[in-house]
Amino acid sequence: MELKPQRLLSLDFFRGLTVATMILVNNPGSWGHIYAPLEHAEWNGCTPTDLVFPFFLFIVGVSIAYAMGSKKTRSIKPQ
Repeated sequence: MELKPQRLLSLDFFRGLTVATMILVNNPGSWGHIYAPLEHAEWNGCTPTDLVFPFFLFIVGVSIAYAMGSKKTRSIKPQ
C-alpha cells in the first residue's frame, strides 16, 4: 500500500488567499470608486495589489520544489 503524500496546508491556505485577492483586485466593483489599497501604487510605494503576483510566483516556486522532491524520493526507492 502506497502512502499518499501529505499536503502542506499553509501553502494551500496561502494559495487560496492569493487567488481570492486576485479575484478581488481584478473585479473591485465600480472602477470609478475603487478602495485605495486595491489600486496599484504610482511608482514609489506599494499596495496589497502590488504583492499579488510576487506571492503567486512564490507559491509556484514552493510547489515545484515540493513536487520535484517527491519525484526524487520515489525514484530512489529500491525495487
